[in-house]
Order: sequence, then structure tokens, then C-alpha cells
Amino acid sequence: MDIIEQNKALFKISVVLIFSFFSLIVHASDYYITTSDVNLRSGAGKSHKPIAVIKKGDTVKLLGNSGSYWAKIQYQNKVGYSAKQYLLQIEIPQKLEEPEEVKESLEENSVSFSTFFIFMIIILVSAIILKKIGEVHRNKSVASIISFFFGVFGFQKFYLGKTSQGILSILFSWTFIPIIVGIIDFIRLEIMADTKFNDKYNKSKKSAPQAQKVYSIQKMDDGQKTDKTVNQRTTMKLPTSTYYSKQQYKDDSIIDINTENLDLKIEKHSDSEENKLAPPFWPNLYIYSYDAIKNATKAQKEFYFYLKKEVLNDNYVDIQDHTNYAFVLYFDFLNEYQDHKDIKLLDKQFKLLGEICPKTKIYSISSLQKELRKRTDTYSIEKLKDLEDPSYQFEHGYSDFNPDLYKLGTEYKEKLGLSNQETRWLNKFYNPSNVFTSIEGCCIAIIKQYIIILKELDKLLKKNGTTLVKEVTYFKNKLRAIYENRSSEWEYYNGSYFGNQAESDIYLTIFKRVENSVRDSFGHTRKVSGDFPYVSKALTDEFENKIGSILQELIGEYQYRTDNPDIETQIVLNSHNVNRWKIDFTVLKDNFKKEEVEKFIDGIVVLEETNQKNPNIENIFFEASKFIAKYDKVQALKYYAKYIYYDLKSKKFDNKELTKTVQKSLFKTDEQINDFKEIISELIKTSDIHTALDRISKIYIPKRKKIKLDRSEIQEVEQKHEGTVELLNEYLEDDESKEITVSNNENYSEEDSEVTIIHSSDNNSIFISEVQIGQVQEELIKKIISNSYRINQSEVDKYATENGMFKNQLIDSINEACEECLDGEALIEEDEEDYIIEESYYKEIVK
Repeated sequence: MDIIEQNKALFKISVVLIFSFFSLIVHASDYYITTSDVNLRSGAGKSHKPIAVIKKGDTVKLLGNSGSYWAKIQYQNKVGYSAKQYLLQIEIPQKLEEPEEVKESLEENSVSFSTFFIFMIIILVSAIILKKIGEVHRNKSVASIISFFFGVFGFQKFYLGKTSQGILSILFSWTFIPIIVGIIDFIRLEIMADTKFNDKYNKSKKSAPQAQKVYSIQKMDDGQKTDKTVNQRTTMKLPTSTYYSKQQYKDDSIIDINTENLDLKIEKHSDSEENKLAPPFWPNLYIYSYDAIKNATKAQKEFYFYLKKEVLNDNYVDIQDHTNYAFVLYFDFLNEYQDHKDIKLLDKQFKLLGEICPKTKIYSISSLQKELRKRTDTYSIEKLKDLEDPSYQFEHGYSDFNPDLYKLGTEYKEKLGLSNQETRWLNKFYNPSNVFTSIEGCCIAIIKQYIIILKELDKLLKKNGTTLVKEVTYFKNKLRAIYENRSSEWEYYNGSYFGNQAESDIYLTIFKRVENSVRDSFGHTRKVSGDFPYVSKALTDEFENKIGSILQELIGEYQYRTDNPDIETQIVLNSHNVNRWKIDFTVLKDNFKKEEVEKFIDGIVVLEETNQKNPNIENIFFEASKFIAKYDKVQALKYYAKYIYYDLKSKKFDNKELTKTVQKSLFKTDEQINDFKEIISELIKTSDIHTALDRISKIYIPKRKKIKLDRSEIQEVEQKHEGTVELLNEYLEDDESKEITVSNNENYSEEDSEVTIIHSSDNNSIFISEVQIGQVQEELIKKIISNSYRINQSEVDKYATENGMFKNQLIDSINEACEECLDGEALIEEDEEDYIIEESYYKEIVK
């Protein structure tokens, strides 16, 4: 059984012994006296029959509880139940006991003493076992569990090697002090880093004295091997715990190594492939120092020194995932550095070791940074600054983790042909993913603007005697100091982390402000927060004074350079913002001219294309139909048909109707209305928009009727009414204001005939000749105009009644007479309790 399995077994035994104690003391019982006369009943409850009556002050023995109200007791050799509230616990004096009771008491005391003795044995055995387990290897999680559950006995102290404190905890286990200490130890261990735990509780377990010497193979001169004895350091603080498989392999060939039997001689090997050593199996373990090599087999030692020789000669060696060799060499290099202090050599050795065993990289760079911080030379200062950048670590082989893999600069470098500087600017922060930036067209537009703004910002700052890098470094250091101050209790944070975070905050603030500018250009009303990370009001104000104000001016100045979104981008934008189309529609209406109707039609075509994924696309055509009705009736009807078509595809079929005013402007006859209703009805059934649009284009074409005339009947009627016609002609000749003209076309045929009637007109009317209204209607209009273009509806009602008409009939007759001149608009409209006339409309119809 290997060490870890032995530890597990011992721990299980101690737990079993501890819990077995608690099973031995459950027999304990107590004595009580009654505070009143009570019945001893056969069961728990008043429904059970009384066995005896217990007098006030009598002594009873508590055997157990039966619910929250009743207790099982013994009274004068009788066992029964009584109410708990009448029982008072006492201690029985020896002199008052009867002889039999004294005997029983002595027996119980004997049992109690035996129980206590067994308990103490279990406690001591458990403490010894835990102490032995801890001497082999201590685990933080096990120590935490022991502290929480068995802190009352101070077992965690034995496990952690603090025997004297453990003994004190046992001696005072009858108090609450060990429990409190155990809880404190539990919390302390939980928040403690693994590295610190191992350094504190495991670093002292070395397998050989410091004076022990080992042989190491140095560089070869002229192909010859020389052995040199060096004094190796046996203690090295581990920067971070190294964890590998917990399974250990039982190797019978492992031998104890001491100063007398240590034989590290290695036969000379040629450089040929067949003579290269293969690594002997060495199960992966925790490696805490170079001393781990002392527990290796002879074959393992032989390969280790072969590995070190090759690495010193800058040669790569395949260790086949046997990481123990690499970690021993890692500590070996650190020990040697304490002598030669050549930081460049240590850096070179760590880099090659990282190629051989990538798992050492994270520890190598941590140790390298630690040593660099102790130095004050220029190289070390610059190198440390470079190593604080995760991107530098990846690019130069110090880390296998690429921190920029999913950042914007890496993602778009090839696609947009970005320079190294532009890529670095975009890699300063993680992709601020949101609905807007997730649209590639939007993201690319932001990136282009961001790069333009940063270049211009750097130019302006240089004119002011500074640079973008200097300003960012200034705020980076201030933010870093604040972050470190606030999080000093977290040991796993370090200066480089806070420095990178602070720099990221600055560039991300700039990016978000540029993003808001692009959102505005793209008609995306929602904005993101572009505030500088709020750590202090003073620092925020300083940022705005030094960078923020200049930045905002540049963003506004260069907003015109934002690329317009392409079709694909607009389709996605409109699907997210269903009312975005209103911006473009408003522009179309504001720029509309009667002679440029086609521009409006083309604009609606573009809106239809870019709103294909907009669930509210039908509203575009409903509004377009209402607007264009005054200028193009056919197009208005087509837009309404498209409104119905898209409305059918929506979640809810609204089927909104055009306003009555618009309908009156579109249709002059009932036949036209009925034809259009039929087209829409068919569209709803079939969803065939193309057929509907084709039929609508012909709706206003006049339908000519053929008339067949019978010549014989015409002659007969002429003879019959000859006298009447002559008389009528005489009347018509006297009336100069009216005339009936019969137009005879030279090409007149029997099938066609046309009669044109010219209505009378009053030359005294104030309206243009196209407006044909009667005297009553004209007087009403004059009343409204004279009253500042407004009149109360009650007055109109009274006026209409006096002239033998209805109010609505009178208003409709005026509007119908004027609508042709007003492009379908009503001259008189309702406004709450009044009727009003738009002054501009009135001026169009008056002479």
C-alpha cells in the first residue's frame, strides 16, 4: 500500500474510533422530582389509564422522551408516562438513597468511568494517528474538515504538527474555547492559498540533511564527461503548488539514498539517436524541491543527469510526460542561480525547459518575475515590464495561453488588414459583446472609427507635449494603485494583473464612446455606458480633462467618416429595432416633392428590402399608402395591398382600414370601391400579391359601354315629340346662362354616342371655376372665414336647419366639391366642438 492509501486508511480508523465513543454514552439517564401530584399513565397521553399517583416531591428516573409533552419515567419499579412540565431535574445525594439505589448508582458511576476511560483512549489514539498522517503529507482540505468537525478536541493541531496546542485543546475540550479555535482554523485554512499552505506545513519534510552532497554532470569539454561535486541547496520555496496524478506506482527498485551509498556515475553516451536515453517510469508526484531526486532509483537519477547535460547544451529531450524530471531540474536551476546570479542564463534555461515540459512554464515565469523584482539593473526592469503583459508572454514562449485569441484585434487582423499597432489597440480589452457589436457590419464600423480616433487623439496629444501611451500609463498607474489597495487581502492578485486591468478599462472606455457614435449614425437609439470606470470622482474628472473632452470632439468631428451599413447589416438591425424604419421614412417624407414621386417609391423599395426580418414590416406600407394617396392613387392602393400581404404573415392580422378622408380621395365611384374590395378579399384568400398588384394598376381605367341604337325607334320618337322639342328650344334660347350642347362627331356611329353637359356657373362666386357649390355652401364658408377660420358645430347645425339641410350633409357637400382641387384633402375638418378650415387650403380655392 502506498503512502496516500496508508494515510486514507489511518484517517478512516480515527474517524471510526471517534464516532464509536458517542455510541457508548447514549445510555446516560437523569433523575427528577415532581413539582405536583401527577398520574403515572400506561401511555403518552391523557387517554391512557393511570398506573399510579406520584406525590409532589417524589423522585423519578427519566428513561426517555415521548414527543414534546410526555416523558417515559420509572417510579418505584413501575415504568410509565407523565407530563414533562411537572418534572424538575435534581442530583441525588448519596446519603438519601436506599441501599438498592446506592448499588445502582455505584454501577452507573462505574460505567461512566469506563466510558470516560474508553473515550480518552479513543481521543489519544486518534490524535496520534492524525499526527502520523500529517508527518507524511498534509492536505489543506483534510485539515479544513478536521478543524470544522473535530476542532473541539484540537485534532487539526495534531494533524498540522502542533502537538502542544492539540494537547491544550483536549484539556480544555469541556469549554467552548477549542470549538471557537476550530472554527477560526477552518476559516483560515479555507481562504489560505495552496502554495502558502504547502510552504507553511509541508516545506520542512525533507528526506536528507542539508550537508548532503550529490554529483551533477557539467558541460563536456572535447566530448569528455567530468564529474564535479557541488553543494546543493535542499530547501526551495515553491511559488505555486504543482499537482499531478495522485496515483503512485509501487516500484520495488526504489532504494534509500544516503551520503554513503549515493552513486551517480553515468556511463558515457554518444550523440547518436540509438544511444539517447529513454526516461524510466517515474509516477508523477508533488515536487517541492530538488531533494526529490534523492528518492529516485538509480536509473531515474541516471536519466535526470543526462537530461540536465542536454539542456545545458541547448538540446531538446523528450521526457514522455514524466514531469518529475522537469520539475526537479526546475528547482535545480533555481538553486544554481543563487550562486551565479545570471538572470539571462536562468531565463534561457527556463525557456528550453518549458519547451520540454510545458507544465513548468507557469512556475518558471512566476519565479523569473520574482527574481527580476529583486534586481535594479535596466535589463531586469524592462524585462519585468514586458513579462507583465500576457500577450508578450505568449508571443515569446513563456506561456501557452494566448490571452488575445478571442479579442477583436486577433479576430479582424487578417480580415481588415490591421497593422501590429492597430491590432494591439484592439487587443487591450476583451470583446464587449452585445446585440449591436454582435452584428459584424456594426462591429467593423466601430473598429474602423476606433482606429481613426486613436490615431487622431495621439496626434493632438503630441502637439500638447505628451503622447497617448504616456497618458494611458499615467491613469494606468493611478488605477492600479487603487485596485491593489482595495484587493490587498487577496494574495493571488498581483501588480501585473491590476496594471493590465486598468489599461483595459481606459481603452474600453474609448471604444464604447466610439460605439455610441456609430450607433447614432446607424439609427440605433439604444446606447451603452461610456463612463470612465468610477473609482474616484477626482480621477474621473481628471480623465475627462486630459483625454475625455478631446476624445468627444474628435468623435463628433469624424462621425461623417462612419461607413453606411450594408443591406445585410440593416436587415439585422431592423430585426432588433422594429421601429428603426421610421427614421428613413421620415426623411423620405421631409424630402418629398410632387414632381419626384419616383424617389419616394424607390425609397420604399429599399425599406422593404432592409426590413424583410422586421416583424412589423406591414406598418411601413400602411403609412406609405396614407402619405402617397394625395399624389399617386394607384401607388397608394398598391401599398395598401402590400400592407395586407405582410399583415397576413404577422403574428396578428390587424387588417386596419384607411381613413374615410383617404378613401374619398382614392375612389370616385362605388364601382371603384367594390372592385378594390374584391381585390383585397381575393388577396386575403390566396396571398397572391402579384395578381393583386396587377389588378390594382387597372382599377382606374374607364369601362366603356357599347350602346346599340334602333333607327326606326329614334325616328318614331322624334315625330312624336317634335312640338315639345321646338317649345323647349325656345325656352333655352331665352336663358343665356344655361345651354345644352349636343356634340356630333363626324365619326359618329350607331354604336357610340357622347353627351357633354356644361353646368351653370355664377360669375359673382368668390371661388375658382373648378369649385362648383351652391349659395348656401358658399355662405357657410364665408361665415367660417370671417370668424378666424373656425365656427362652432351648433351654429352650423342651426344654419343647415334654416336652409332645409342636415349639418353633415352640408359639410360633406362642400368637401366633395373642393376635394379635387385640394388633392383629396377635406376643406372643413372637425376640431373638438368646432369646424375649422386650413388657411392654406382656402387660398387654393379662392379667386
